[in-house]
Amino acid sequence: TNMKLRKILAAASAAVVAAASMSVFAFAAPSFTNLAEGEAMLGFGDADWKASGWGKDEASLDMSYFTTAQITGNGTYTVGIDLSAGYENLAGIEDENTGELVTYTTANGIGAMGINVCFDADDETYDNFGINITSVKFDGAETILDGVVSYTNNEDGGKRCNVFNQWANYDASKEDHITSNPDAATSILTDFAGEWTTCEVTFEVFGLDAAAPVEDNTPDDTATPDATAPSTPASSDSKGSPDTGVEGIAAVAGLAVVAGGALVIAKKRK
Repeated sequence: TNMKLRKILAAASAAVVAAASMSVFAFAAPSFTNLAEGEAMLGFGDADWKASGWGKDEASLDMSYFTTAQITGNGTYTVGIDLSAGYENLAGIEDENTGELVTYTTANGIGAMGINVCFDADDETYDNFGINITSVKFDGAETILDGVVSYTNNEDGGKRCNVFNQWANYDASKEDHITSNPDAATSILTDFAGEWTTCEVTFEVFGLDAAAPVEDNTPDDTATPDATAPSTPASSDSKGSPDTGVEGIAAVAGLAVVAGGALVIAKKRK
């Protein structure tokens, strides 16, 4: 019906706007408006792009769905997402039988996912900052692929480490691409598909002094640099330029909603 078509198009438009917003802030100071300095979160959009959150106001989910971590130096941290409280679609899609807004407690696969950290990418203190993801769990089940490692790059004025991003690739010629293993670095650490309610990612931070000057962290003159931090690749004019294909993400997100719109309207997930 025309009503259904309008809802599908509304969802598609919302997805494109939400995804395209990632490119607006690409060259600004950290644009993670809902994160404090040094705070990390697991940003994502699901495969239908009906659920998303990036630490920005434009996302469909507020920060109550996310467990964040404050980066205070090298070490192990965990961030996560929990959708069990339920959420409504960004476009306000209604159940065709009851006319009520559809409430979901699951996401469908991954459209894009990565750890966002609110660091100023132009601050040389964080030039060697890197994240090595050690665990990715959906509903408690481990899904990280064998034989691959993550890399960290400058994005949205902050730092990003991909869990799943088919529009990005590791590039050793870019000095902002930091990894513990250049031969195995990738932007796809899991190929998880299907519905999920919780996601938990554990990662190790390297390349920071133990006394990295993040907010509310007192310097310690006795601290020594992390000996395991990798050397930084050769200098390039591309420093600070994101290469994650945000325009492509926006376009594909819109198409995903259109393609799955009829199914989304007809199916009420619980």
